[in-house]
Amino acid sequence: FQADYHLKELSMGEYNQPVLGMRSCFDLSREQGTDEDWSAREWFVVRRAEIHMSEDNVLVPFLKLGVEAREQLLGPEGLEDAPLTRQDHPLVRYAEDFTRNFDLISERKSVIYQLREVAKASVLAKYLLESGVQLGGYWFHVAGVSDAPCCLEVPQLWHDRHYSRVEVLDGEIVDVARKGKDASRRRSVYGGVDFGIDRFRLAAPSRVAMALPMAGRITITSPASTLV
Repeated sequence: FQADYHLKELSMGEYNQPVLGMRSCFDLSREQGTDEDWSAREWFVVRRAEIHMSEDNVLVPFLKLGVEAREQLLGPEGLEDAPLTRQDHPLVRYAEDFTRNFDLISERKSVIYQLREVAKASVLAKYLLESGVQLGGYWFHVAGVSDAPCCLEVPQLWHDRHYSRVEVLDGEIVDVARKGKDASRRRSVYGGVDFGIDRFRLAAPSRVAMALPMAGRITITSPASTLV
């Protein structure tokens, strides 16, 4: 959840962008010169997931992560995804920029890096389930038990930004509302994390021409001291 929360902060321009040349969705909105309210959601998604097997029978999870975005409209039960999201929507453009630079961003932002590692572990776990691998009980005690405190509260993953336009006429502030205009504008960003790993079939790993050092091996017969 922290990775998704930070994605919203970056997309709204709360922090400097991790890659030179990237702009927040509000910067992109101002660039278009649009003066309309909009709501949209963005989320992390796994775009490609595979299990590779090296020449010496080591399992290597491989995946490509990205960010997707959808425009939202107010429906009878609240906000709903629009039937069609335009490609030049500010949040869609930001999601495309983030996806294009995902590997670089993950090396610069620890929460994004951790999210990618969790996704790799999820892909490997799905492979073990689909292929019917039988693991001994000792595998479930390799890491030990941690009693570190854990916060079970999920932060509210939505943000609104309101802004108003002030008009000055003859040195006096004009009340825009009295002129029949809505003085306030709102841009909303929602989202979450949905890997979508269920749509991938991982039971048959593909062979790759590579070999891992002994420190990075994963064996099935006995637990290894280091997992990758």
